[in-house]
Amino acid sequence: MKFPPPEMRDFIGRATMALYFTVCATLKAAATAGEIGNAEWTAPWLIDIGASITALGFMVLVVVTTVARLPPVRTAQGIEPRISALIGCFATITLIAVPRLPIAPKLELIADLVTIVGFCLCIWCLWWLGRSFSILAQARRLVTAGPYQMVRHPLYACEAIVLFGIILRNPTWVTITVGVIVLAFQYRRIVNEEKILRAAFPQYQEYARMVPMLVPRFSTTALIDSGTG
Repeated sequence: MKFPPPEMRDFIGRATMALYFTVCATLKAAATAGEIGNAEWTAPWLIDIGASITALGFMVLVVVTTVARLPPVRTAQGIEPRISALIGCFATITLIAVPRLPIAPKLELIADLVTIVGFCLCIWCLWWLGRSFSILAQARRLVTAGPYQMVRHPLYACEAIVLFGIILRNPTWVTITVGVIVLAFQYRRIVNEEKILRAAFPQYQEYARMVPMLVPRFSTTALIDSGTG
């Protein structure tokens, strides 16, 4: 069986991702518009709308960065990196189908605030990642500026905050189990990306030595200057 050339595979992947997130963003926009049309103008309602708007903003930015992304200079080989990427990225969406558990208004408020913070941070990270964004473990351009001065994989860390907010909003064994699965596969994505980045960019080794993987050190040590690989 003859596979399409790498350029064609990248185009197909980019088009599929852009279409998928465009549909998701459209549905989210319609739902948010419906909520705004039934405005209550209470603090909890405003925060809930804020969570929806930040989620919509993140999805729109995913579409933009996917369409505009650079061609990969190196891609992880084998089936495991692809399975880990797809499950890590899309398993969270299955939580939409989980029936919601009634929770205390204060917990719901906290969950929405956590989600807003998480999505705002995700937007910040994705903005800096820009044309280097991808779902699969691929190397496009080395980004070490902005949030990438603090940790090597800030987008995954911020997506974990969003996941925590979603679980708080519906704290059932199903959401917790799915959350654990997502985190496990997200970690595999990080491992696979680390291998690709180290192979593609010789300076990544020094960058990794100075910058932690997921948890900032908040030290006064000067970090690597911003740049591209």
